[in-house]
Amino acid sequence: MIRSRSVSGEAVILDKDFLRQDIVPVLTQDICEHSLYDYIENQLHLTISFAKKQITVEAATEEDRRYLQMKNISDVVVVRSLVFLEDTRLFQFTESRHRADKFRFVDFARREHNND
Repeated sequence: MIRSRSVSGEAVILDKDFLRQDIVPVLTQDICEHSLYDYIENQLHLTISFAKKQITVEAATEEDRRYLQMKNISDVVVVRSLVFLEDTRLFQFTESRHRADKFRFVDFARREHNND
């Protein structure tokens, strides 16, 4: 599944999703246009648990230029995600390609204190 995402009417993210067909056997245009995760959790009754992500900066491809409004931007931020179910089965690989000028990374980390 390939989707572009817009912010204020500008296409700034190109998402490429690959799903295991044995876990998510049917995808309709309606499901893809609304909420994939709502479908997975509420229709297929699967629990999405965690994701591993890798973030890199790469040269934009022709596909990036075709789907995103690149102007004079030569790089994209690429976020590759492996998404797992509660039973630890990998069910999704996503590559999100972000226009570098519109990308922002915000993280929150809490330190766990051991009181032993």
